[in-house]
Amino acid sequence: MRALILISLASALLSGCATPGAPQPPSLNIPAAVTDLRAERKGDVVTLTWTAPQETTDGALVHKSGKMIVRRTSEPSAPVVISELPLPSAKKSQAAQAERAQDSLTAVLATPTADFANYTVEALTASGKSAGLSNQVAVPLVAALPAPEGVQAKTVPQGVSLAWKQTWPPRNSTHLSARYAYRIMRRAQGGQPAMLAQVDAGNEAMLFIDTSIEWEKQYEYWIAPVTIWENPAHGNKGEVPGEESQTVTITATDVFPPAAPVGLQAAFSGSLQQLFIDLAWTPNSESDLAGYNIYRRSSDEQQFQKLNTALVKEPAYRDKAVQPGMKYFYAVTAVDLRSNESPKSAEASESVPRE
Repeated sequence: MRALILISLASALLSGCATPGAPQPPSLNIPAAVTDLRAERKGDVVTLTWTAPQETTDGALVHKSGKMIVRRTSEPSAPVVISELPLPSAKKSQAAQAERAQDSLTAVLATPTADFANYTVEALTASGKSAGLSNQVAVPLVAALPAPEGVQAKTVPQGVSLAWKQTWPPRNSTHLSARYAYRIMRRAQGGQPAMLAQVDAGNEAMLFIDTSIEWEKQYEYWIAPVTIWENPAHGNKGEVPGEESQTVTITATDVFPPAAPVGLQAAFSGSLQQLFIDLAWTPNSESDLAGYNIYRRSSDEQQFQKLNTALVKEPAYRDKAVQPGMKYFYAVTAVDLRSNESPKSAEASESVPRE
C-alpha cells in the first residue's frame, strides 16, 4: 500500500514538471503606430490614406476596438483634429483595412501662415493609450488654379481648335516659388488619356490647335490646371493639380476643301491630223490630296462641263476633244481624300486654229 502511494506522488510530480514556464502577462492591447500615411492634394482638398494597425505593440492582434485621430499642423498654429475614425479589432483571417480621410484647405489657403501643412494619424485604445504618432506627411500651401471654364472645341482646317477662359493666376503668399500652367488633355475613342501640351497660365483667353488628330475620329478634351512649386531653401519641389475643366467631345469631321489650284496654263499643241490642247498648273501641297477635276466651256457655252471621269493624279491634262476654229476656256479644282472639292482655279483659254 505504501508503494502505491509513493508511485502516485511521483507521477504527480512528473506531470507538474511538463507544464510551461511562468505565465505571460496579458497584452496591453496598445495598437502599433501607423507607418504608411500618404497625402495627395488636388485643388484645396487633401486626401489622406493609410492602413489601420492590426497588431499591438507586443505583437498580438488588436482585440479591442479603439479610435484613430487625424491631425493637421501648420506652424505657428496648434494642431487641429480634422477627423476621428474607429479602430476595429483585428482577426487572423481578415486583411488589413485601408483607411481614408479628407481635409479642406480653403480657409488655411486664404491667409497661410506657413509653407506646408503637416499631417499625422494616431491610433489609440478606448482608454486613450497609444504607441505614438504616425509618420508625418507634408502638403505645400501654394494656391491652386481654379477649374478652367468655357472650354470649346471646333474643327478647323489644321485639326481641332480648343479655347477656354483664363483668370489671373492666384497670389502666392508662401516662401515657395510657384508657376501656374494648364495641361491640355485628350482621349481618343477607346484610348487612354494623354497630355498634348502644357502652357503657362495668363489672363487672356487661350487658344490651342491639335494638329495630331485623325479625321473622322471622336475625341474628348479637357484642361487640367497645375501649380509647379519649389522650395529654394531645401531644394525639394513638386506639383499641385487643380480641379479639371468639364470634358468636351467632338468628332473631327473634315469638311475643309483643298485650296484652289493656281498657275493654270493652256496651250494648243496638236496638228491638223490630231488636235489637242495641253493644260498644266502648279501642284497642290495638301497631304490628303486625292487628285484634280478638269472643267471646260467653249465660247458658245456659259456653263463649265467636267471632262474627266476619274480624278486626274498629276497637275497636267491633255484635251483631245477639240474642234478647229473653236476657243475653249478651262478651270481646274482640287479634291481631297474625303471628296471635298476646292473652288475653281482662275480660267485659262486657248483657241484651236482653223487650218
